[in-house]
Amino acid sequence: MADVKGGLFAKTVQKHAGRAKEKILQNLGKADKTTDEVFEEFESNFARQQSNANRLHKEVSNYLRCCRALHGASKSLFETLGEVYEPEWVGHDLLYAQSQNADMLWSDFCHKLQDQTLAPLTAYQMQFPEIRKRIDKRGRKLVDFDSQRHQLENLQRATRRDEYKIARARDTLENARVTYEGLNKELYQELPELYDQRIPNVASHLQSLFAAESTFMVESSKVAKELEAIADKLSKECAKGTYKGKRVAAPRPLSVAVMDSSSPPPASSSFHHGGKGGGVGSPSIRPTISSPLPLLSPPTGTTTNPTTTTPPTPPPTTPTTTPPTVTPLTTPPTAPTVTPLTTTPPTSSPPVPRAKEETLGRPYEEIEFEDKKQLNGSVSPRATNGELVLGTKIPTGATTEDLPPGVLYRVRATYKYTREDVDEISFEVGDVIQVVEYEDPEEQEEGWLCGMKETTLEKGLFPANFTRPI
Repeated sequence: MADVKGGLFAKTVQKHAGRAKEKILQNLGKADKTTDEVFEEFESNFARQQSNANRLHKEVSNYLRCCRALHGASKSLFETLGEVYEPEWVGHDLLYAQSQNADMLWSDFCHKLQDQTLAPLTAYQMQFPEIRKRIDKRGRKLVDFDSQRHQLENLQRATRRDEYKIARARDTLENARVTYEGLNKELYQELPELYDQRIPNVASHLQSLFAAESTFMVESSKVAKELEAIADKLSKECAKGTYKGKRVAAPRPLSVAVMDSSSPPPASSSFHHGGKGGGVGSPSIRPTISSPLPLLSPPTGTTTNPTTTTPPTPPPTTPTTTPPTVTPLTTPPTAPTVTPLTTTPPTSSPPVPRAKEETLGRPYEEIEFEDKKQLNGSVSPRATNGELVLGTKIPTGATTEDLPPGVLYRVRATYKYTREDVDEISFEVGDVIQVVEYEDPEEQEEGWLCGMKETTLEKGLFPANFTRPI
C-alpha cells in the first residue's frame, strides 16, 4: 500500500514539474504554444460575467441588511411614539394601528427581497466556481498536450531512433489530445449559453427587487399620510385649547423668622437666592443689620433632607404661636459657629451626597477675606473676635507637599458619583481629584468640595463623603 501511494505521489510531482517546465519554455519563446482565440474570448466573457454576478450579489445582500436595520429603527421609533403619545390625545388608537401596518410592510418587503431577489441571485452565482474549475483543467490538459507533442518531435528528430519510445510517446499524446478536446468541446457549448443567460437573469433580479420596493413605497406613503392626518388633528385640537393645563396662582414669597415685638426690627434685610453658581436655587437669607441684634436660628418649619439634592422645603408663611424672645445685647453680635454635618459612608452601598444648602450666617459686613492666599491656594484660617474666615479646610492626614500651584490636597474616590447639576463632576471609584479653592469663597457649601479630575481635567463640585484624602 505504501509503495502504491509513493508511486502516485512521484507521478504527480513529475507531472507538475513537466507542466512547469513547458510553461517556462513557452514564455521564453523556446517552445511553440497551442492557442485558441475563440476560446480566449469565451473565457474573457466568463470572467467578466462572474465578476459582475459577485458584485451584484454583494450589493443586494448589503441592501437587504440595511432594510432590516431600517425595519428595526422604524419599530423602535413607533414604540417610542406609543409611549410619548398620551392616551387622552386624539388619534392614540389610530397611531397604534398605523405602527402595526408599518411593521407588517417592512417585514413583507424584507421577505420578498430575501426570497425573490437574493436567493435566485445566489443560485445564479453558485454555478461559476464549478465552471471555473473546468476551464482551469482544460488549460492544464492543453499544456500536457503541448508537452507530449514536443517530446514526440524530439524523439523523431533524434539521430538514433527508438521506436518503442516513439510509440509510447504517440499513445500518451493521443490520450492528452482526447482529454483536452473533450473538455474543450463541452466548454464551447456551455460558455456561450451561460454568457447569454446574463441578460434574463439580471432583468429578473431587478424586476423582483424594484417591484417589491414599489409596493412597499406605495403602501408606506399611505401610512405616512394617515400619520400626518393624526398629527394635524392633534395640532388643531391643541389650538382650540382642548389640552390646556390648569393654571394656579404664584406661590407666596418666603418669610423670615418672626422676632419679638419688643425687640427693635432690623434696619434692612435682603434675600439672596443662589447656589454654587449664583442662579436660583435653595433660598439663603443674609440680613444686613445696622443695630446690634443677635442672629436668629432658622424657623422650625424649615427642614433639610441631607440625603437628597432637591432644595429644602420653604418655611411656612404663617408665624408660630409663640415667637422666640430676643434679648438685645450690649456687645456686638458674634457669628454663630457652623458645625459641619459629617456623614459616614455605609459599607454596603455608596453614601448619599448632602444637599447643597445655604446657612443663615452673620452680617455680610462682618465677613473678612484674606488678601493673599497661602501656598497652593489654601486660605489661612484666621480668626478675629470669634469670627471665621471662609475657605476650604485641609483635613487631617492629607498630603500638601509636591502639589501643583493652586491645589490644596488630593482625594481618591471611594464610591461612584454621577453629577446631578451642570456645575458638578462625575467620577468612578479610584479616580483621583485635585481639591482647589472655590473661585468665590462666598459660594462654598458645607459638605461639598471644588476639585479637578486628574485624568480629564474636568472641574466642578463633588460631595466630600464620596472620597477620602490621600
